Amino acid sequence: VAQVKNGQTILDPFAGSCATLIAATMIAPDCQTIGIEIAHDGIVNRDDIRKDFSTRNLKEPVALIEGDSTNMETIRDSARNAIGNQPFDAIITDPPYGIRESKSSKTIPPLSELFIAMGKDKSNGKPLLKVGGKLVAFVPVSEEETLEETMPSDELCKEASLELNAVKEQPLNDNLSRWLVSYTCVD
Repeated sequence: VAQVKNGQTILDPFAGSCATLIAATMIAPDCQTIGIEIAHDGIVNRDDIRKDFSTRNLKEPVALIEGDSTNMETIRDSARNAIGNQPFDAIITDPPYGIRESKSSKTIPPLSELFIAMGKDKSNGKPLLKVGGKLVAFVPVSEEETLEETMPSDELCKEASLELNAVKEQPLNDNLSRWLVSYTCVD
């Protein structure tokens, strides 16, 4: 869906253990990957992630950045700087499903937070994604929710210059599905 190719720059703003970046590098061994993860090294050990790439004979990420990709412009600037201060060819991510998204602690899903941040970056002349670039993500949906409730609004899509191209459901169990969603940057 993301159509990853050699030479492209790939960002995962919710990188976790970097499984998404490992998959991208397996598909396109010469792509440049960047991961941003809010968890500190005691939770997500960046040295172990680099070793994981190395033991698989894969090109290591250009950068593994600790920080919140949705709330700190400087973190996104660091990601862009790691690839020559340019927007990315693709953003591929599987946002966290855990405590961070529980209704009691968070009302804005992580993907919507990312779209807000991308809209701010775009209005500041620092787009995170190239025109024509793809943003591909999984969106978790519980049985009490609809896909529309968990997706970024049309307004957020417009502010981030993203157009929805495809949605595909992957049922995980009787109570939870995740939807693969694909957007293209149009401006």
